Amino acid sequence: MLPPPTASSWLTAWTADPVGIALGVLLLAGYAVCLVRLHRTGRAWSGWRALAFAVLGVGTLVYATCGVLAVYRGTLFWMAAAQATVLSAVTPLGLALGDPVTVSANALGDRGSGRLLGVLRGRVARVLMFPLVSSAVAVGALVAVFFTPWLADSVASAGVREVLYLVLLGTGALFVLPLLGEEMLPAWCTHPVRALFAFVDGLADAVPGILVMTAPTLLAAGVPGYMDRTWGPDPAWDQKLGGGAMLGIAESVGLPFLFAVLIGWVRADAAEARAVDAELDARERAPQQVQAAAEGVAEEGAAPSEPARERPWWETDPRFRDQYR
Repeated sequence: MLPPPTASSWLTAWTADPVGIALGVLLLAGYAVCLVRLHRTGRAWSGWRALAFAVLGVGTLVYATCGVLAVYRGTLFWMAAAQATVLSAVTPLGLALGDPVTVSANALGDRGSGRLLGVLRGRVARVLMFPLVSSAVAVGALVAVFFTPWLADSVASAGVREVLYLVLLGTGALFVLPLLGEEMLPAWCTHPVRALFAFVDGLADAVPGILVMTAPTLLAAGVPGYMDRTWGPDPAWDQKLGGGAMLGIAESVGLPFLFAVLIGWVRADAAEARAVDAELDARERAPQQVQAAAEGVAEEGAAPSEPARERPWWETDPRFRDQYR
């Protein structure tokens, strides 16, 4: 039986988890290699994206699988609940904010990026990453952890525990990566639609925590540490604390996630506006160039040609032209 956790335990209680360490090293090393390749080609990359990937993504992954949450997951129910929610919601968000798909595609070159995007745009991947499907899968996986013997088995077996970590991380990434990326969703899934999906998912993320808090029976009663512990909250109150931790973590992540989707929407609109302005400017310069050429010909003694008439802007703006023809 472990001693009660103290304030210092959040920094000093550690355990070595093979999957957490290996996955953290691979993700961080792969991302660093891609950044080096981008730098060599002269392309810039956002520093805050790299920081979010390293700290909020890989950092929370290692801390959840090797830190105090992993040490006490077999002794305190609420620790296991908090760990599962971090791996399902917080870590995938941090990884997605780093936009690993875009940075990998830019670093791999035309051939490598074509293969990567081909896999991500495949039929199976598009079904699994469709927001309504991936959100239901992520919420369902988190519910299954606590309403099936999965949690108790993961405490008793290291192999089941590692599989649980990978499933929680993978199902969470299936939802956030496409919504914060640019190449993994259908063309009709515009930024307003993505914002709607993010809002609905924020509501759905509350379901596992509410179900755990209001469960009429003890969940994971087969875990000896939850039943035989001589300190801390009793099993019933420990379970309610676990549901509250799940609800608090999920909802605290939902707002920044929605904010990130809205920022992407604003930036996409700004980029579209710049492209439209550039096209309109080019069309405005064309008649002036024709007029200048005609004047040059006139000076040489030839008959000047009539300058092209400028059309109204609403006829040349691509947004109105393509929509109303």
